[in-house]
Amino acid sequence: MYNHYRNIYCPKEEPPLVLPTCPNDDEKLLYIHTNRILLYVFGVFSFLSLAAGMWLFAISAEFFYWYGAFAGAMCLYLGISYGVGLIGKDWDYKAHIERVNAYPITEEVAPTVDIFLPCCAEPLEILENTYKHIVHLDWPASKLRVYVMDDGAQESVRELAEKYGFTYHVRDDRPRLRKAGNLRWNFTRTHGDYFIIFDADFCPRPDFVKELVVEHLDDDKTAIVQSPQWFRVSDDQTWVEQGAGATQELFYRVVQVNRNRWGASICVGSNAMYRRAALEEVGGTAEIGFSEDVHTGTLASVLLIAAGKSSFLYYSAVSLNIFFSPIAGTLLLALRPQWFKAWNLAYAVPSIIYGVVIFKVWTKASYGFAVQHVMVIQAYAYFTAIKDRIFNIELLWAASGDSKAHKSNKYRNMRILCWVWTVTVTGSMAGVVGWRLWYGFPWYHVLPLILINVYNLFISNRFLLCNW
Repeated sequence: MYNHYRNIYCPKEEPPLVLPTCPNDDEKLLYIHTNRILLYVFGVFSFLSLAAGMWLFAISAEFFYWYGAFAGAMCLYLGISYGVGLIGKDWDYKAHIERVNAYPITEEVAPTVDIFLPCCAEPLEILENTYKHIVHLDWPASKLRVYVMDDGAQESVRELAEKYGFTYHVRDDRPRLRKAGNLRWNFTRTHGDYFIIFDADFCPRPDFVKELVVEHLDDDKTAIVQSPQWFRVSDDQTWVEQGAGATQELFYRVVQVNRNRWGASICVGSNAMYRRAALEEVGGTAEIGFSEDVHTGTLASVLLIAAGKSSFLYYSAVSLNIFFSPIAGTLLLALRPQWFKAWNLAYAVPSIIYGVVIFKVWTKASYGFAVQHVMVIQAYAYFTAIKDRIFNIELLWAASGDSKAHKSNKYRNMRILCWVWTVTVTGSMAGVVGWRLWYGFPWYHVLPLILINVYNLFISNRFLLCNW
């Protein structure tokens, strides 16, 4: 047991490298049915319960009115989110199969396709694992070109590319705009009708190109076709890999599908097929040092600009929630003890059940508390990003293997903030509870407040204590 927790909180060595494989035939179809009924019926109930609790607290006294701003932001975000989900619809897989059958691919009619494989000093084992999948793509060889775009300029990567028969490129303006600069430089030196981007660790199925190209062939106004990304969760992964992978299912299985009803699904870069003609006028993917994938999508659709604005509600609500949700109970107990009852916090219980139990039932991936641990990190990351945006602080994207990239202290600062806020909230709760109990306040009324704070401390502990 000691070694188990030592490996989680203070590992002595790097975790084992877990190489991905492409989705099998069963996994390929797991996201077709969203099963939104379970997700949204209970989700709406938990939203209404949480909203009622927040507003009852906000109007309970004049000096709590300020809490209404947070309650309003949360209600606006959750109302839009659940509203879109309730009127959304599943992806029409039957219609897709009809398009596949309507556009049979032969060497004579197949459009030319370029595969972009950007990399920058990733481990060779990861790169070769991806290349092994690329060579099995089912597409006429005369119409397929594969480009290894190496910003690390490593001889070993050049040799690996040659081993698999890929074209090897090193641009002459490194490191301008990082990955975005790499993509744009190679865009002007390739000529395929379509191009596909795979990040260093992505493993496409053999039928990937054929499945996506028919969506382009069926509608010549389509600029980008984004395929879902499948993250397999296994026991040999770290808790970060497990949690981060599982959190993606909601986005790809439900959110993207809901947005697609209005043509507003976003581009996430990897696993997407781009129509070259749609981007030639702007010189390729977006010319920006971060999130070039999403920015490229906004170039192709005005609706995505609106979708991006609405996404800001999500990031704002999640980051504010980490600060405002834990303090309501303590404030009420401190300032209005006569109104503080054990059942006050029952308004929050459906939301906890929704996140811990309902999602576990709904998800196809292995869903454990690692997801909750990772979501705490995400909340602080969103807050940091919003803060940096407000103060015009820019941090360029950096490849994981880029040893020359500027080292950022943002993760350290996020942990410090988490420590300060957690100690403040937990300490305040303990102090107020102790004070009220000392003067005879019924213990059973404060027990739910203690339990919720213990739960919040539990889901934050990995972020607070893990030393990587």
